[in-house]
Amino acid sequence: PHVPQNPPPFAMLLRKHLSGARLISLQQYGLERVIRFEFDTYEEYAGQAAKFLYLEIMGKHSNLIFADREDIILGAVKHVNELQSRVRQVLPGEKYTFPPSQHKKDPRTLSAEDLALIIGRSDPAKKVREILVKHLDGISPLLADELLFRSGFATAIAAGDLSESDTARLWALLAELADKTRTGLWESGAAFDESGFVIEFSCLTPTHLANGQNTTVRELPLNQCVAESFEKTAANNRLAVLKQNLFRTVAQYLARAQHRQKAHQEAIAAADKADQWRIYGDLLLSCSGAKGDAAEAGSHGKGQSVVTLINYYDPDCAEIAIPLDPAFTIAENAQKYFKKYTKIKRGLKFAAQQLEKAEQEISYLESVQTALEFANQPSEIDEILLELQQSGYQSARTRNRGKGSNKDQGKEKGRRSNAPEKAGFHKFKSSQGVEIIVGKNNVQNDRLTTEMAAPNDLWLHVQKAPGSHVLIRSGSLGGNQVDDVTLLEAANLAVYFSKMRSSSKVPVDYTSKKHVKKPPGFRPGMVIYDNFSTIIVDPNPATLRHFGLTD
Repeated sequence: PHVPQNPPPFAMLLRKHLSGARLISLQQYGLERVIRFEFDTYEEYAGQAAKFLYLEIMGKHSNLIFADREDIILGAVKHVNELQSRVRQVLPGEKYTFPPSQHKKDPRTLSAEDLALIIGRSDPAKKVREILVKHLDGISPLLADELLFRSGFATAIAAGDLSESDTARLWALLAELADKTRTGLWESGAAFDESGFVIEFSCLTPTHLANGQNTTVRELPLNQCVAESFEKTAANNRLAVLKQNLFRTVAQYLARAQHRQKAHQEAIAAADKADQWRIYGDLLLSCSGAKGDAAEAGSHGKGQSVVTLINYYDPDCAEIAIPLDPAFTIAENAQKYFKKYTKIKRGLKFAAQQLEKAEQEISYLESVQTALEFANQPSEIDEILLELQQSGYQSARTRNRGKGSNKDQGKEKGRRSNAPEKAGFHKFKSSQGVEIIVGKNNVQNDRLTTEMAAPNDLWLHVQKAPGSHVLIRSGSLGGNQVDDVTLLEAANLAVYFSKMRSSSKVPVDYTSKKHVKKPPGFRPGMVIYDNFSTIIVDPNPATLRHFGLTD
């Protein structure tokens, strides 16, 4: 963590009072998320004296409050005045009071009748998990879901769907959990993602999170759960810095490509006027309709800034005023207009070619940004860095590694070799048991499509938008068609892992892998395909939950 150059005032206060102090006890009050640390301190005039540090763990309202032996507040990380809360002020000189009670039932003393009464008085349509969280102290949404799951109920079950015997079964599990809290015989554990990082942990192992896809669950001591959770937080912070730096670099390249795109579009738009310069040249050479001395001037007349001629290209043969450079004759002005016309026409072909290149680069860099959004492992960041380097963005790695402290860079060097470890694909099983594989970035997309896929595997991609290549291993079905359910689930994954993730009615193209080609010179992840069909997808939260994903 970042260490400020000058210690905060609260840290200085603790140093003043707790240097040389002994920690005597820790105490939690009921099931509230408030812990009191009692310290034995020595004061010059008063001798030994108790001091208390209160840790209030309440999300954005969390606080650390330091008080003397009379519970008079000496300082706090966050001061709360009367304007911020009329119920409870946290200010030096005020007496410490606990946060307002929520008047919930203590599950350790809850009877079966109490639980039946709580559920019976609730709205029948209200979810039981919400009722447990609202009325029982110490029950989080995660713990409520686990209690329902272990009792044999769906986590979304409503109060009206519970019978008396169902409620009794739920209470029995609550009572069992209460006994374990009294004896300290926890069944704590954690759920881990595919990277091995803690997603959630609880005093009751969250078995309901095991989905057979990319989430695993195992029992662990609470201390280890907490330690691994902090490790995940630290790793996520490091990853966030890497992603932010690389995202900034890609955004700079993207801005340059968009600038080139705009310049070439303007050049092409300007070429629409090229015919006007040719007409000027033709009319000047003809000179047969000129008024004044222009007709006689021919190739010798100079000093004119404008000439009025009959425009034979106009259906009405209207007169047209043509600007001239007085330093040149009319014939020389005509040649200047012809040269201008030729230059623009010649540049039009070049501008069109460069515009296509710029648009291809924009599409590619947007696909890199999409892959970055989903990257959740250092190895995935490294793959994207290497991809950019191999695609000609030589400074990408240097720029990304140049950020952060020397200490952090040293850690990264220690963790990785010059050749980055290959990150694994996203692998899923459809509800019908068919394997679905998703690329995490353009390098993986190429590997998936050109190396792993069998000719008859079904390939999917969102239409005309950056996203992952998705593969249904239909080649293993023995010639059988991919069922509609699996196809729709795979299409949901294609939308989820794309720039269209938050959209509705998203078109997803699908075809056999044998109809997907990667021509030489194409950027990573870029392919062409034909003989495809299209399915329109509205992302389904239930499908995403089946795959262990959140919408």
